[in-house]
Amino acid sequence: MRSSFANQILFAVTSASLLCFCSLKVSAHPVSLTDAVLDIRETTTRLKLSITTEDLVLYYELEANREFRIPRVRIQEVSQQHRLFLETRLQLLNQKGENLEIKYQGIDLSAIPNEGVLQTELKSRWLTYQWTIESGIKPEFLTLSQKFGELQPATMDCMFLQNGFLLEKTKQLSSGQVYTVQLDWKNPPTKRPDLAALKAAKQRQLRDRLGIASYSSLYSFLYISRREVRHEILIPVLTLQQWFGIERVNPDFLSVKEQETVAAQVFELILDNPVQINGESIEPDLVRVNFFGLDIRDFALNKPPQRINIYQARIGIIVSYPARQQLLETMTMRWQSYNKYAPMLRSTVFVQGEKPFGHFFIKDAPTFSFQLQKLKVERLPPIRSGIKAKTLSEVQAKILANQIVERVYSTVNLDSPRDRYRQLADLGVDDYGEEMFLELEKSLRMAEQGGSVMEVHSTDVTALTFRREGSDLQIDMLWDLIGSVQHWGHIHRRKVIFTGTVRLSPVRGQWAIKSFVTTDQKRQPVETRVGY
Repeated sequence: MRSSFANQILFAVTSASLLCFCSLKVSAHPVSLTDAVLDIRETTTRLKLSITTEDLVLYYELEANREFRIPRVRIQEVSQQHRLFLETRLQLLNQKGENLEIKYQGIDLSAIPNEGVLQTELKSRWLTYQWTIESGIKPEFLTLSQKFGELQPATMDCMFLQNGFLLEKTKQLSSGQVYTVQLDWKNPPTKRPDLAALKAAKQRQLRDRLGIASYSSLYSFLYISRREVRHEILIPVLTLQQWFGIERVNPDFLSVKEQETVAAQVFELILDNPVQINGESIEPDLVRVNFFGLDIRDFALNKPPQRINIYQARIGIIVSYPARQQLLETMTMRWQSYNKYAPMLRSTVFVQGEKPFGHFFIKDAPTFSFQLQKLKVERLPPIRSGIKAKTLSEVQAKILANQIVERVYSTVNLDSPRDRYRQLADLGVDDYGEEMFLELEKSLRMAEQGGSVMEVHSTDVTALTFRREGSDLQIDMLWDLIGSVQHWGHIHRRKVIFTGTVRLSPVRGQWAIKSFVTTDQKRQPVETRVGY
């Protein structure tokens, strides 16, 4: 009995000793957790970065004493080593992609007891580093990234403030991720926002950014018409590195020459994702490729190439899959390019006359198919306004001029060449119908959007003079035209003011166009808005 009891005592003491021995060496948790608060002011920026004591144990293999505590003096020692680790792996960039210097202000160790930190409190005892950053006067953008995941996964929760007030919800960045925040100094936050205020601010920001919610996300837009499937895709340059290596002289920047190489690689990536039209595989045409910085206005302009910072850059590529044999009836696209930063592809799909909708491409469901409704183009009635009038009034002349201008420009919106030339032929335009149509298209190209031809929404004759020349009628006039082009999920709308002359002849009880000439056109500034 005594022997059994003694054995139990010996087992208990031995177990306790082993437990104490094991407790002296602290095992690390698998993920490094960091909290960052970036407070952006008009002339400077303040950064507070908090880590748990457990992070220091993880990185520097700190050992607990016999009281199961990590001594405060050891925490102080390694916290200075860790400061250098943080400073070399934190990156802040201004709008130009230039590195911003961070100036160390100190460390707050008030949460660390003098007697040290108990093992059970490692996750609840925080140290806070403080820096200031010379970010310039009222910066429009700041970009932040961290690379703390050298030994293990590392995440950083980032809170962005402007003048001490919350800008948006906290963002979580894993090691290697980049996030850019945009500042509005005309309407800065002036009070602590509630959830509704944050949502309203996000919607306003989304509108101002023309639908681009994040500078580090991949965006895809599919435009389906009877003439083509057009795929427009915006890819952060850092995401491209996961698909293929990007060779460059400067690790932080891409030269214009290097951009050309990357553009060719991206086009090869696009070729790996096939598209079929009416059951036949179609090779894409490269329409346009641009590298964009942070300024969202770059999307509305076809700006010349320039050196860019890879942490802030996105490549925009437009490829067209034309319906070469006949008008598009069905299409199928298969997307099979994924990586850890792009585990799926969310496309916004635009079909003329329908509300835009989203589609997700994922590894298990990589295919998207769509069928257009059958096309039916009705033949329009002849134009006869005022043809029997002996003396044409100004009101009649304006009605007639509007009918002619509207009918002429509506041919641009027709998908089938057969329908276009038939409509022009019905207007009496026979011999020079193709030449006339090409001139119309040329006058409607939007140079800022790569020369795309505008879809015509409306026309309106604003002034005219007219006279009879025998049986012919000549009208000299001014007319407004409203048209638009869609790219990157945006609608680029423009008003054009034309000056020109139309000469009409009465043929078999209807007006026929003998000539339609534009002598001048004034393009108004492009207005851009979100198209979905």
